[in-house]
Amino acid sequence: MAAPNASRSVASLAGFLVVLADRERTLWVAVAVTYVLDVTLTAYGLSLGFQEANPVARATMVAVGPLPAMVALKTAVVGIAVVFTRVAPPAGRPLIPLAVAMPWGLASVSNFYLIFGA
Repeated sequence: MAAPNASRSVASLAGFLVVLADRERTLWVAVAVTYVLDVTLTAYGLSLGFQEANPVARATMVAVGPLPAMVALKTAVVGIAVVFTRVAPPAGRPLIPLAVAMPWGLASVSNFYLIFGA
C-alpha cells in the first residue's frame, strides 16, 4: 500500500525537474558566480589569517599555494560536472550544476559572514 501522498510527491518532483531544466543555463551561471565568489572570499579570508576548513583543499594549498589550489580544485569539479552532465539522463542534468553551485554558494555566504561579521 502506497502512502496517500506518494503520487503527489512524484508529480511535484517531476515538476521541479521541469522547472530546473528550463533554468539549466542559469544554474551554470550560478556555478560560475559561486566559483568566483568562493575563490575570492576564501583568498581574502586567508590573507586575514583565517584557515581553510576543507582538509583536502588545505593540503593542496600547502602543496601548490592557495590560489592555484583553489582554481585547480574548482576547475576539476566543474570539469567532472560537465562530463556527468553529458552522460546523465536528461531529466537529471539540471541537478548537476545545482549540486555544484549550492555548496559553493553556502561557503561564500559563510565566508562573507566570517570575514565581514554581517
